[in-house]
Amino acid sequence: MATTIKSALSTRNKEVYKKLSEALGDQLKQNVVLAPYTTFGIGGKADLFYLAKNPKELIYAIGTVQKFKLRFFVLGGGSNILVSDSGFRGLVIKNQNHMMVLNKNTITCQSGVSLSEVVELAGDRSLSGLEFAAGIPGTVGGAVWGNAGAFGKSMADVLISAVILTRKGEIKEVDGSYFHFAYRESILKRSGDILLSATFKLKKQDREVIEKKVRRNLQKREVRLPLEAKSAGCFFKNVMATDRKISAGFLLDQIGAKNIKEGDAKVSNQHANILINSGSAKAKDVKKLARKLKKKVKEKFNIELQEEVVYIN
Repeated sequence: MATTIKSALSTRNKEVYKKLSEALGDQLKQNVVLAPYTTFGIGGKADLFYLAKNPKELIYAIGTVQKFKLRFFVLGGGSNILVSDSGFRGLVIKNQNHMMVLNKNTITCQSGVSLSEVVELAGDRSLSGLEFAAGIPGTVGGAVWGNAGAFGKSMADVLISAVILTRKGEIKEVDGSYFHFAYRESILKRSGDILLSATFKLKKQDREVIEKKVRRNLQKREVRLPLEAKSAGCFFKNVMATDRKISAGFLLDQIGAKNIKEGDAKVSNQHANILINSGSAKAKDVKKLARKLKKKVKEKFNIELQEEVVYIN
């Protein structure tokens, strides 16, 4: 969730940092390495880094950087992204908003809540509908932003309303239709609006039945995916043909992707659509590997794979 406001940090670094420090306080840091904050374990330094522990701090930080016309990026769980080796020129806001409220058959979550926490709470309260999300890494904010899903379900199936911060600084409550969900897409990718909270509508079901579904989905993920490896999840989107969806993993298997590597960036032996950092891979290695895979798929099938993973900076 990044915005492309022009950065002036490089030309007036000290002046901007001083003013931002006065506005944001001790939670603002300089030159923070981003790799530990990503599931890929890759990424250079952010010029500025801020921990937003509640909605007020998140909203204020965004408004402040917009006032100074700096680029910013809201960081959730760090999955589904590849941060440049040169880092990020601007302010990275780490979203640590993690409150949840249960109300009958709905759960309202702040955008920094991990998806696994929501799945766990739903199961504990005998609420069904989020079992598909068991094992999906990242936060609610990222999941809604990219319409995360698995096993034929996605966030679009359960989200009924949300609170967003618009690019103009307005706080608005919207319903699910606002997001214009599609496969791994939502309007947030184009609007630049920031999700503050989301409400999911679920249904009552026997707790043991829910737990069985969750266990089954987790087991399927364990068999198919390299869960212990450093990765960003599925790297490419599946291909939406006119009559069906073609698995990107299938296409990559056909071109022998599992035998291809670039430095310490390699394709997982378990799943051809997952690129992993097997040691000290750099972002440039991953991008070079991705380009090589896309080229081979294009040559064999005349299909242009599109990244699901987002390149930062």
